[in-house]
Amino acid sequence: MSSLQGQERGGHVSFRILAILLVLLFGNSCGKPGNPWQGIDENKEVPKGDPAFTPLTKSWVIDNAHVLSRETIEAGDAICESLKRDGIAEMVVIVQNGVKHPEDYATHYGRWLGLGKATAATEGGQNGLVWLIRPDAELKVTPSRGRGLPKFTASDATEVIEKAKDFLNFNNFDQGVIVIIQEADKKLREIYRK
Repeated sequence: MSSLQGQERGGHVSFRILAILLVLLFGNSCGKPGNPWQGIDENKEVPKGDPAFTPLTKSWVIDNAHVLSRETIEAGDAICESLKRDGIAEMVVIVQNGVKHPEDYATHYGRWLGLGKATAATEGGQNGLVWLIRPDAELKVTPSRGRGLPKFTASDATEVIEKAKDFLNFNNFDQGVIVIIQEADKKLREIYRK
């Protein structure tokens, strides 16, 4: 009987510790108005050792690796421009060698551009989508989406990548990039019904 009392007491102490930890972690934000995204990383810096970011100039498709034809860039740009015009997303594709931190690079790049702030997304802004293509890497595609596209999930991005991966793995970047752009456009329009 005394061991049962010890287990109850131990469970009670654990509950107190858990309660204290919850108050310490969330106590300052409970019941206070403010930014629901507070605490989310807003870093816009180029990750250490990675290439400088390229500003958007005349196209949503940026080929810093010089592997795309002019036709692919123009066709991709037209689709990306259509997504923006229709208020669905601001999508950019950057083809870049030498990126060592692809997830951070793609995410920080989208923030650095201010991607998705110029249009009103279904979820209220930040509807940017970056596709980082790395010709010199084993894992060639890294997507990063803004918080304004919550219905475009990792599963959706994976479906898009699956349709393009063989082209990219065999260095057919023109076809791989256009498939990513077309499939992302199709998926975003399906999800957001525009």
